[in-house]
Amino acid sequence: MPGIEIRQEIIIELDGNSPFEYVVAKEGDKDARIIAIQLLQNKQPYVIPQGCTARIKYYKPDGYQVLNDCTIEDNKILVTYTAQMLAASGTAKGEVLILQGTQELKSATYYTKIVPEVYKTEGDVESDKEFMSLAEELIKVDQACDMAEENAAIAAAAAEEAQEEITEMQTATQSAISAMQTATNAAVAAAEQATQGANSAATAATGAKNNADQAAQSANEAAAAASGATSRANAAAQACEGIAAGINTMTDEVTGYVYSIGVSGGMIYLERVVNS
Repeated sequence: MPGIEIRQEIIIELDGNSPFEYVVAKEGDKDARIIAIQLLQNKQPYVIPQGCTARIKYYKPDGYQVLNDCTIEDNKILVTYTAQMLAASGTAKGEVLILQGTQELKSATYYTKIVPEVYKTEGDVESDKEFMSLAEELIKVDQACDMAEENAAIAAAAAEEAQEEITEMQTATQSAISAMQTATNAAVAAAEQATQGANSAATAATGAKNNADQAAQSANEAAAAASGATSRANAAAQACEGIAAGINTMTDEVTGYVYSIGVSGGMIYLERVVNS
């Protein structure tokens, strides 16, 4: 079932004077009157670019201001009169805005004649300012703020988790560095001890070699001495044997005993044999 709606079309110049005709409305109407505005430029229809938005700036007869969003349909701007826009009788002024990015284009001012209603009722809207466009923007801003806060909370949690991971990595790195330092110190100490042990062993080996050389020299000297003594003993034995060979027996003229001379172990001995 279609709703109740009154639609009126008007033409407004972008670069000319205000239109002669008035938009006529009744005080107390709500969301039932729609104005379809055709914009002209140099007396020719203005083509609204794609991606543009439209708003209505409206000054009520009692001095309150209105800033509401409009819709764009078939290259026309549709203005829906809210209860606040028709809450006070008299002549209201309005202008439409076309916005794209940071650009803003305003139309010429047009007028709305608001005819008083027969009498006020308890449910009538009390006249006040209305900024539905700004309210929607504020809602979007609030939603964006909420989203930003939520994202900030997520980012903060992620940052905290990342910081914990960084702390764990730093702790693990420090532990690894400490373990590596301990292992390095132990390896250096072991190497130093091994070097000292090797040096001590080398010194001991050198000392043992020197001692062995000295002992060998002493043994050689003793062997040489023994060889000399043996040679001398052999010479003495040979001399004694020569003497003994020259004298087999010797008679003691005094006693009349006969003595035998011999050599044994390099020693000369005299033995009495018989009394002659």
